[in-house]
Amino acid sequence: MDLDTFWEHVFSEDATQVRLAWQSLDPDEREAVRKLLNQIVADPERIEAQRTAARFALGIIAGLSLPEGALEFARELAHRTGERLKHASGGLIASTKQDGTLVTASDIETDQRMGDAIKASYPDHGVLSEEGVKVYGGEEWCWIIDPIDGTTNFMWGYPGWGVLVGLLHYGQPVLGVAEFPPFGLQFYAVSGQGAWRSSAAGDEPIHASTERALTSTQLFVIGTRSQRQGLLKLPCKLRLPGSSGFDFALLASGACVGVYDSTVHVWDIAALWSLLEESGAQVVTDRPGGVFPLQAGVDYSSVEFAVVGAGTSELLAESLALLSDRFAAA
Repeated sequence: MDLDTFWEHVFSEDATQVRLAWQSLDPDEREAVRKLLNQIVADPERIEAQRTAARFALGIIAGLSLPEGALEFARELAHRTGERLKHASGGLIASTKQDGTLVTASDIETDQRMGDAIKASYPDHGVLSEEGVKVYGGEEWCWIIDPIDGTTNFMWGYPGWGVLVGLLHYGQPVLGVAEFPPFGLQFYAVSGQGAWRSSAAGDEPIHASTERALTSTQLFVIGTRSQRQGLLKLPCKLRLPGSSGFDFALLASGACVGVYDSTVHVWDIAALWSLLEESGAQVVTDRPGGVFPLQAGVDYSSVEFAVVGAGTSELLAESLALLSDRFAAA
């Protein structure tokens, strides 16, 4: 492959072309290309289109060079954790955290168990979580977990809760698993390798909705705190599951045409980010500079942002127009 064609492939934002370019390199060349792409992503003087294309290429590259057994480990960790938690849901006592969200003893215990399991298998990796370490250390590989996404639902025994496990490569999500035990569902994705839903019937690829316009027969999902801003002026039927992770999984699988969540933290969406990208969903946030890659030294417990997502660019544009009184994409 000649040099011009190589770089054309790398910056194509096409997973197949990026993979072909990467596979044409020897180990030393791969390291040099990886470093250059990281420099482009971090360079504020670069135009945003170049940084976006470089970020996309890095995600594909990371997905091709995951730590050994990472996907299988993440899937098993999420499933095993979810099965144990099923027996603890309902009738629990919770305390209120500084951000107004609830936490139970199960959240804290599960966070510790999951963190210990990760460190036992990948001792050199970082771990970032809602109930544990909240400052990203800048590690090449860092797991990001939400032990119980939808704590209020879990506390009351309402089925809309799950276990989220994501893997970051230099702060960029490249692998994600979301387990929803009450429904017997697991969603998972690796950058450049598609998005999948697993159930008792087996594993099947998923894709976001391909609708082009919002209608009264469609479902649009909103986050719990989004309703506090007043009635949403959307033509769709609104649904409120009470779990950000489940909201995004519904979008990725085409079960709804759009999502609006006014209050999101990185552990709510990191495990779903690859799933959303691989499913073809279109997602924007109101955080200047975007959410990913995470920045070393930042305490992400204090970082909140809003998210609007839709199945297609047409649906996203229409959603943004209808939500303009409360959301402005960064």
